[in-house]
Amino acid sequence: MAYNPFFSLENPELLRYEYTWVNYVKYHKEAAEEIRKEISESWKRCKDNKIDYLMRNKPVLLDESEIRNKINKNKTMLNIALPFMETLLELVKDCEFHVEIIDDEGYLLKSVTKKEFSLENKTKKFAIGESKREDVIGTSSVGMVLLHKEPWAIIGAEHYCQELQKGACYAAPIFDKKGKLKAILNMSGTIDQICKHTLGMVTAAAKAIQNELALKEIHDQIVQSSEEQREILETVTDGVIYVNNDGIITQTNSEMAKFLGEVKEKIIGRDIGILNTTPSIINIIDTLSDVNTYEIIINGKYKSYSCFLNVKYFSGGTTDKKNKVFVFTRMEEIQALASQINIANQAYFTFKDIIGKSKLIRDVIDLGKKAASYSFRVVIEGESGTGKEMFAQAIHNNSARAKNPFIAVDCGAIPRQLLESELFGYEEGAFTGAKKSGQRGKFELAHKGTIFLDEIGNMPIEMQAKLLRVLQEKRITRIGGYTPIPIDVQVIAATNLNLEEEVQKGNFREDLFYRLNVINIKLPPLRKRKEDIPILVEHFIKSLNIGNKTINKDALNILMNYNWPGNVRQLHNLIEKLLIITKSNKINKDMIPKEILEYRDIEEMISNNEIEPLNVVTEKYIMKVLKFYEGNIKKTSEILGISRTTIYKILERNKSN
Repeated sequence: MAYNPFFSLENPELLRYEYTWVNYVKYHKEAAEEIRKEISESWKRCKDNKIDYLMRNKPVLLDESEIRNKINKNKTMLNIALPFMETLLELVKDCEFHVEIIDDEGYLLKSVTKKEFSLENKTKKFAIGESKREDVIGTSSVGMVLLHKEPWAIIGAEHYCQELQKGACYAAPIFDKKGKLKAILNMSGTIDQICKHTLGMVTAAAKAIQNELALKEIHDQIVQSSEEQREILETVTDGVIYVNNDGIITQTNSEMAKFLGEVKEKIIGRDIGILNTTPSIINIIDTLSDVNTYEIIINGKYKSYSCFLNVKYFSGGTTDKKNKVFVFTRMEEIQALASQINIANQAYFTFKDIIGKSKLIRDVIDLGKKAASYSFRVVIEGESGTGKEMFAQAIHNNSARAKNPFIAVDCGAIPRQLLESELFGYEEGAFTGAKKSGQRGKFELAHKGTIFLDEIGNMPIEMQAKLLRVLQEKRITRIGGYTPIPIDVQVIAATNLNLEEEVQKGNFREDLFYRLNVINIKLPPLRKRKEDIPILVEHFIKSLNIGNKTINKDALNILMNYNWPGNVRQLHNLIEKLLIITKSNKINKDMIPKEILEYRDIEEMISNNEIEPLNVVTEKYIMKVLKFYEGNIKKTSEILGISRTTIYKILERNKSN
């Protein structure tokens, strides 16, 4: 076997999983701290069950009569599910995905794919009647849903069996009216087509199939008995209203009564106009289609609810289609389901990953842990390379929101004309080039979790006003939309600027500063905690794991005397480079770059009468760093925290001289 299943080197998280998997199956290294706990436990079960990680086992397949029996038993569900499966494929029509229905015992009942696509030799294809249980094919989204009864995404090397690692699969449960698992909706494709919204789409589709099943049972019971109908209606978690062809409410459920703030008996028999909604249900009722979903606010007697409205038409024993079922689903419920997206929206670092024993770093860690105990807003200030996002992830993972999304937004990297749609999302047709289905913003994706606003000091002043309103009202409105969407997020902002000075300069709103700056954490630069350098160097050498190498005392002393303008990130990059270029097992003084060897601080320069104008010293230093990174302008700008334009100007001046 060639232990090199690196199918997606562009994604560092996937690459980390692939290294972890190789170490686990080949070297039997435990993986509990490096991957999700549930996946680590699944791998262990697979190993204990002697699952072949090369997947050379024969598939477990039902005989033809058993397959027929299972399909007949689930015929109604399969008929209901098919349109939703086809819709999912249409949403990703340019990608090679296939959609499956698996029963509650883990057997594949139906698979749908685009005819023009063929996944042969790309991802493993399963036959109808083949088992997808964990004890047969190892870790997969289907196996995780069977065990945990909640949506799951398994990407690349998270699979235990190597044959599945070229794929990504997203699965969600479908429950019956008693809350028992009835089936699983699974969507699979190649790893190069990972989409952060796929699990949300699959989860929403599974929920829709589940509701359709419940509504189908409801309609069947209406024909038999109105009493039975009421009992079934109570099993649906959404608000439901039946309306006849005269616009009279003939049946409803307790959830709908809760929305309206009335008892059911006072709703049944009344005109649909008793629903106080925005927009008015009376004004839009003739335009509602059974193929669309609408956003609507129910203005109840005691509380308002932001909902998605679906309308279903049925004949009710007549030839017309005026009889309707209105299904109101709270947006908050959909947000909670769609929040379990994929590894792109997870925080991986904890306070254990922040290395150092100096008083400065221990003090900020203690403050960070206190901040994690509450949902107070946090501002993290620090120079480039001090680890602001790592610290934000650690706060998230130490809080009650740890199992929910962590969404990072670089406010300085997104063009100002796109920043609003990125943060708050947009509706279909909101602007030229908008996606047909619209798009959820970062605040929606972070619901119940944490949003990390990096480089907040670079946010345009007009966006600061809109952000302030969101923080005050705890709700957002998509571009082109009219329905406010409630959000519950922990906000952590970060900057390498002094925000108080930016407020004085008029570059940052004072009211936003005080709204954000409930807890202020200042990360110390590496030059102020040099006693941590030996610990960091030792940690980097061990974690990079490039041979059994060490650093000698003279080389370490040189690193201790340097001021590290790029901070921990610069030190990490240097150690990585030295480990790669050294041919021996020890990093020595001769390998240290010239600009670090020759470095002298400002006091030594003054004592030797080598004072130069600050702009000259700055340009020389920038040119040294650029040379160290072999002319890489992007990396130099990131390390020094300056713009690429500044470097280009310096290069132009040096060229002319």
